[in-house]
Amino acid sequence: MSSTSNRPRFAALLLALATACVAPPTAEDYLAVGFRSPEQAFQSYQTAFAGNQIDLEYRSLGRDFRNAQGIDGMTYRLAREQILKENPFIKWVAAGDIIESKALGPDRHRLTIQVKNWLTDTRFYVYLQREDFFEAWVDERSAFFDFASFDEHVFTDEDDPHLLYAVAQAPPEVDPSEITELNFGREWRIAGFESIPTESSASSTP
Repeated sequence: MSSTSNRPRFAALLLALATACVAPPTAEDYLAVGFRSPEQAFQSYQTAFAGNQIDLEYRSLGRDFRNAQGIDGMTYRLAREQILKENPFIKWVAAGDIIESKALGPDRHRLTIQVKNWLTDTRFYVYLQREDFFEAWVDERSAFFDFASFDEHVFTDEDDPHLLYAVAQAPPEVDPSEITELNFGREWRIAGFESIPTESSASSTP
């Protein structure tokens, strides 16, 4: 058997070894899950990936990314395999460190991730997008949810700039008197991935 035919099997072995070296998420990791900053959103995705928490992985992905991939909560498990096939470097994500955090605008961010150990020295970009939303709850049930500009729904009082108030339109089927919780927020979600060619691969590119 040629050495070329052995490469995929060898690469799979390296990936399995690297994955085994990543410690499973701790209780503290799960308690730290959130999307209030680009860094926290990425770390939440790492926790999901390391713990094989598919639902949390899906929650970490932004609306535009989901739409571009044509996925929803029901189809993500199958689509995930194709995403990893097209972006194999994502498989290293749980072992990655953030080495650069750069704002690309008020609602766009880029993290540079490095995975460096005795198996690999891989770098890739993770792009994140801020999503504004509001959501109302009736007890434990989400009554309505919408993506909407935070600036168009949260205001300061003209007479008292330290006084904030928010406005949301309940759909006709929801009785506003039953609402027990109303949230307005800005959260970060993953918008895409991009590999960074190594010096050796870049120099070999014609």
